[in-house]
Amino acid sequence: MSKEYQMRTTHFSLSLLFLAISSQIYAETPATRVSSQAANTQPSSTLSPIVVTATRSPTSIAEIAGTVQTIAQVEIVQQAATGKKVADILAQLVPSLGASSGTISNYGQTMRGRQVQILIDGVPQTGSRDVSRQLNSISPALIDHIEVVSGASSIYGSGATGGIINIITKRATEGEPLSFESKVGLTAGNRFSSDALAYEVAQTAAFSHGALDGFLGASFTQRGEQQDSRGERIAPEPAQADRQDTQTVDINGRLNLRLNDQQRISLGAQYYNDEQDSDYAPDYGPNLSALLVRGYQPSLKAIKGLQLDKQPLTSRYAINAQYQNDDLLGQQLTTEAYYRHEKSRFFPFVTAINLARAPLSDAQKQQLAARGYAVLQSESEVEVAGARAALQSNLNLADKTLELTYGVDYEQETDKQQADSHDLTRFMSSNGLQYQSSGKTYGFGPDVDINKLGVFLQSRLPLTDQLSVQAGVRHEKIDSDSKQYIPTNEAMLSDLLAAYRIAYPPSSVAAGKVKHDATLFNLGAVYALNDAQQVFANFSQGFSLPDVQRMLRDVQPGFVVNSANIEPIKVNNYELGWRMQGTDGLNLGLTGFYNTSDKVTQFNRDFSVTVADTDERVYGAEANFSVPVLSQFKAGGTLAYTRGQFKDAAGAWRELNAYRVSPVKGTLFGEWNDDHDNGLRVQMLAIAGSDRAYNDAQQAAFSNTVRATPASKIKGYAVMDVLAHANALGGRIDFGVYNVWNTEYRSVYSQEAAATYGLMSSIPAEGRTYGLSYTVRY
Repeated sequence: MSKEYQMRTTHFSLSLLFLAISSQIYAETPATRVSSQAANTQPSSTLSPIVVTATRSPTSIAEIAGTVQTIAQVEIVQQAATGKKVADILAQLVPSLGASSGTISNYGQTMRGRQVQILIDGVPQTGSRDVSRQLNSISPALIDHIEVVSGASSIYGSGATGGIINIITKRATEGEPLSFESKVGLTAGNRFSSDALAYEVAQTAAFSHGALDGFLGASFTQRGEQQDSRGERIAPEPAQADRQDTQTVDINGRLNLRLNDQQRISLGAQYYNDEQDSDYAPDYGPNLSALLVRGYQPSLKAIKGLQLDKQPLTSRYAINAQYQNDDLLGQQLTTEAYYRHEKSRFFPFVTAINLARAPLSDAQKQQLAARGYAVLQSESEVEVAGARAALQSNLNLADKTLELTYGVDYEQETDKQQADSHDLTRFMSSNGLQYQSSGKTYGFGPDVDINKLGVFLQSRLPLTDQLSVQAGVRHEKIDSDSKQYIPTNEAMLSDLLAAYRIAYPPSSVAAGKVKHDATLFNLGAVYALNDAQQVFANFSQGFSLPDVQRMLRDVQPGFVVNSANIEPIKVNNYELGWRMQGTDGLNLGLTGFYNTSDKVTQFNRDFSVTVADTDERVYGAEANFSVPVLSQFKAGGTLAYTRGQFKDAAGAWRELNAYRVSPVKGTLFGEWNDDHDNGLRVQMLAIAGSDRAYNDAQQAAFSNTVRATPASKIKGYAVMDVLAHANALGGRIDFGVYNVWNTEYRSVYSQEAAATYGLMSSIPAEGRTYGLSYTVRY
């Protein structure tokens, strides 16, 4: 037996022993109300109606022709160690969703190989300018439950070609005049150090008095360094930015007023700020070799001495107002208005200035190339305002009830992005540690105004006691107006040549308008085999417009912006499934899916984004099971197989990379819960390796329209966690050991980043960590 294996076994045994002892010590403690849902850890025995995003009306899962999953608060509480993001929780619990990146971004975390529309309380968060931080925009401590609908959908408009995730925030509990909940938490790395700790403090307050109720919650999280399996600090991730040395503040509130028995209004608001303040930078190697020497292997170490005033940031505030009338001419009316403003800042990066358009000889260009670099830091700003109205009505047709939901949505979005320049000489002389502003700011794509207008009709009709059909249609119109701008490279080239007294007036891209509309359909059927089992078949369509601002960032001067060269992508989704939810807690599901489109969004080797006019297909299967073993024990897991391909320039099918299609993902768990809110769970997440996309990237035929996209060989990995909770000290204690075996691996995101962003982003994942929290409700 190897020494490494003995050490692993010892760590695992000690972890289990601690968890078992802590559970048994408090096994006789009276049950304490931690939260309205978290106090009950036994499986639900009924299919309770829930507000499901697929229909925009309260619908039981058993009535939906599609793959729907709800994640209860008890599951969120169990998974949410201090410092964890919503992306981590969903990756563990949702089979169709890709693995978490481990960064502050959910980039590459697709669903069924397509884009996911993230909602918070039913309000879309995924706009045209998608910086992929929606799952880094709310604290798990303030979430009541999460609904997940897999597969293309248009019921909330564009952006849901892969599915919808609706995050429902906490509310006041009806009948409780006043209640509070406090939480403190701590997470530590395997090598205990004050620098490797994460702290969390959360406080909520709720009241209910007559017709008025309200909720206010606040969460503060301070994170230190993250350690790899060797106990060393993980290097900063320069492409999407990482979570180390960050402070997060999240404040969320809602006020509800019942005007009478039929009418009520609701006001909600959120402030969220996640900002990094670190002294560590990536190790670019001697003389910046990682940036300047092809094939150089970086150390992937964190180097102390970073001097950067403005560090990565995610900041947002949002408000929404809702009005509901349960009896407007016999129909239920729901209206809503919302507004959000968000800002996202990235880590600085070095980019080469393209000298092709410079009025110089080839020899002069070669001499200038050594200084043809810029150090930029981009910041995106998005402002969104919208309004929606929906009516729900029931019509009697031959002794059958036809359920109708119809309405109109309008949204206006303004996207801006700029890049601040830092002094190149200071950056190079400090070997990438010091960033001093040069005082210059470049546009990072044009300012874009986007207007969306959609009308929809959704219906459901039970044909028999066992068979029901659902059908719907949505017409969506999207108008984009991009302002005149100077491409980033043009502006940088002009400044570079000016330093050598060479006149070069930068050329611009004229303002342009893009207008598109689409009519989208869905049709499905559900057949109840019995009270616990259903089979379903579904066809649905999704629609998305490429990120206009991101696409136009890298175009050449003189490019004409119009509807012909910026086209939307329509996805056709087909699925067939079976599910079972028994009264004894047995939960089984199996779904097969196939989706197609005639266009592909490509992130190219030169970091430009294009839409290729070529076919794409994604297909696969998902399975989940949860089986009660005894009255207090259950076991289960999930399995998701997804494969995606596009046609290259020669018409051959080629594999999509791991940012688009997740490798095979499986989870397993075994869990014990008693009647007093004490429990223990052992869980595993495994990712299969694949080199198909890498091999195809070397062999595929490309052209000016179907361009080469990077792909890496993905090495599989498996990680295990042990989680426990117990009643103690008048509240609830949660303890977890994450990555119990201290497995050394790189996430799917990190491995794919080696080909997309470079080896500097291919950082290792966290090693073993320990989490401890205490929650009390009073």
